[in-house]
Amino acid sequence: MTHKQRVLAAIKGEPTDRLPFCSRIELWYNYHAAQGTLPEPYRRVSQWELQRQLDIGVVGYYGAGVDFYTFVHHDMRYTQTRDEQGRRVTIETPHGSLSAAWMYPAELKGSASSTVQTEHLFKSPDDYDALLYYINNSEPVENYEEYQDLPDAIGEEGVALPFTQKVPLHLLMEDYMGYERFYYEFHDNRERVEQLHDALVEQQLKVMELAAAAPCEIIEVGGNYDEQMTPPPIFESHMIPFHRQAAEILHRGGKLVATHGDGEMKRLHELLKQTDVDVVESITPEPMTSINMRHLRELWADGPAIWGGLAAIIFTPTFTEDSFRRYVDDLLEAMAGHPRFILGFGDNVPTDAIFERVEYVAELVSST
Repeated sequence: MTHKQRVLAAIKGEPTDRLPFCSRIELWYNYHAAQGTLPEPYRRVSQWELQRQLDIGVVGYYGAGVDFYTFVHHDMRYTQTRDEQGRRVTIETPHGSLSAAWMYPAELKGSASSTVQTEHLFKSPDDYDALLYYINNSEPVENYEEYQDLPDAIGEEGVALPFTQKVPLHLLMEDYMGYERFYYEFHDNRERVEQLHDALVEQQLKVMELAAAAPCEIIEVGGNYDEQMTPPPIFESHMIPFHRQAAEILHRGGKLVATHGDGEMKRLHELLKQTDVDVVESITPEPMTSINMRHLRELWADGPAIWGGLAAIIFTPTFTEDSFRRYVDDLLEAMAGHPRFILGFGDNVPTDAIFERVEYVAELVSST
C-alpha cells in the first residue's frame, strides 16, 4: 500500500499492510534549512524528498501551497501589505475602517515560526457594524486549478490536508477580537456577538460547499482548541453544531473530515465524538498535555480516528535516550491493533530535535 492508501484506509477503519506513519516535519526542516544545519545526508534534498527517504508520509498542510478557495471582497477597500516585519490588513467599509497586524517577533525570525497577531480587527463596540459588513460582503470563491498543484505534487506519497478556516466562534475569539475582548463582548453584548457568529456560519457553509468539490480526499475543519480558552459549555453550544453542519456537507461530497487536535483537550474529547469528524490529527499526549493514549483509544472506540501520538518533547534532549525509546515502545503497545490509528508527530518535529530519534521511529515502523 502507499502512504495515501494507508491513511485513507485507517481513517475508515479498513485494514492496512502496516502502521500508517504520515506527518509534518516542516518546523524542523525549515529552521535547519535556513540555518544551514541540516544533517549531512539531507543537506541537498527537499523536505518531501527527506520524508521519502525516511519512508514517512507527506502531509500537504495548509500553508504548503495556495488554498482551494479565496475571498472576493465586495464594495469595500481591502488592502494587505507585507514586509520582513510581518503583515498588515486595512479594510475600509461604509461603516468605518478596520485594521489588523501580524508581526515576526525578533526572537522568532528564522525559526520557521508563524507570525504573532499584535492587532485585531475588532477593538471596541464601535466596530460591530463594520465587521458585520466585512463578513457579509466577503464572498468565498473556488481556486481549484491553482490548488490542484499540491495534491498532484504529493501523489501517493501522502495526503493533502486543506484547511477551511477556524470555526466561526473560534475565529471571532482568536483572529477578530482576541480572547480577552471576546469574552467581555460575549458577556456584555451577546446579541451582537451572535449576529457576527451567524454571519460567519453562513459564510463558512459556503466554504464547505466549495470544499465538498475540492480536488482532495480529506478536509480539515477547525481545531487548535484548548479546554480553558474554548471550554466545554462554549464548545457544546457553538462548535458542535457547526462541525455537524460542515460534516454533513462534506460527507455528502464524499470527503473525509478532519480537525486539528494538538493542545490540552482532554475535557473536550467526549464532545469531539459528537462533531461527526472522521479523524482528529496532531493528537499531542502526555507529558505535554494530560491526554493518555490508552484512555483516548477506549473513549473513541466508536469515535473518530486518532492521528498523532508522538509528543514533540520526546525528540529533544529533555528526554534521555532510554526514556525516549520506552515512550515509543509504550505508545506502539497502547495502540497495537487499533484499526483507526495513524502515527504522527504532535504537532511537528521541534527545531531542537535529536534527528536520529526521528530516523529511529521511521526505521522501526518501516521494519514492522
